[in-house]
Amino acid sequence: MRNKKVWWVAAACVAILAASSTALGSSMIQNKRFQRTFVCVNMHNGLIKVISRRQHNRCATGWKRYRVSDLFGHGMRGVRGVAGAPGPAGPAGPQGPAGAAGANGAAGPAGAMGPIGPTGAQGAKGDQGAQGETGAQGETGAKGEAGAQGEPGAQGPQGIQGESGANGADGAKGADGAAGPAGAAGAAGPAGPAGPKGDTGAAGAAGPAGPTGPAGPKGDPGANGLSGVITVAGGAASGDKQFTVNCPANYFAISGGFSIQGSVTASYRSNASGDPAGTTSWTIKQSSGANLSGTVYVYCAPSS
Repeated sequence: MRNKKVWWVAAACVAILAASSTALGSSMIQNKRFQRTFVCVNMHNGLIKVISRRQHNRCATGWKRYRVSDLFGHGMRGVRGVAGAPGPAGPAGPQGPAGAAGANGAAGPAGAMGPIGPTGAQGAKGDQGAQGETGAQGETGAKGEAGAQGEPGAQGPQGIQGESGANGADGAKGADGAAGPAGAAGAAGPAGPAGPKGDTGAAGAAGPAGPTGPAGPKGDPGANGLSGVITVAGGAASGDKQFTVNCPANYFAISGGFSIQGSVTASYRSNASGDPAGTTSWTIKQSSGANLSGTVYVYCAPSS
């Protein structure tokens, strides 16, 4: 008799729960997980309690386990309710930290040589320059040495002796005979040394300046000093707080830079191990900040 009364109470509770399943169906259908939940029904007083997986979905003695869907059924989805009015905008959040600086883009190719510009117009004729001042008279040169005296000419031959006259009476003294012909002239002596240089004459007045000639055509642009320069970014540890980035084969480093967190105490050309005697890499050294916390750049030119 007592068992029949207990079952009657349990059946009444189940009926009440089944009657409310229509009202709860729309909410339970939106959460199928709830429909898979187990409950325990007390066999003495009809009390219902939900059990969890931490209890291994088991009921204690005197309780009987049911699925929620067994008690409430699978209700129909209700009509979607009217959307509520949007709530007020929340306060603006704090500004986020600035992002890290992006890496430098690769150097663009060298531009083609531009065409030769047109010949410039002829410049205006310049004004005639002022006449220059008359130069000062030069000093008189030193007197040259006297030339050596020429040698005397050779003596001419002696004239023919006249015949003796007849021994006449001592007459009056005769007139003196005519003089013999002159001897041939001797050979000319060698030329004497040049006489002293004459005084320098006064400088003439400067002539007027000639007109300015026309401007020549514009020359072709010169070739670039360096061509084929590339940029390599990266960095690998080559020592304690020391970064190094390398040029590719057949290139040498011409400069470098960095984007590093913390202080940098050195930035120099090196080899791959950070030796400053090398020429194929770029190395930096940090004094603070996280190790390898940034990027090193090296600018490389072809070696041939």
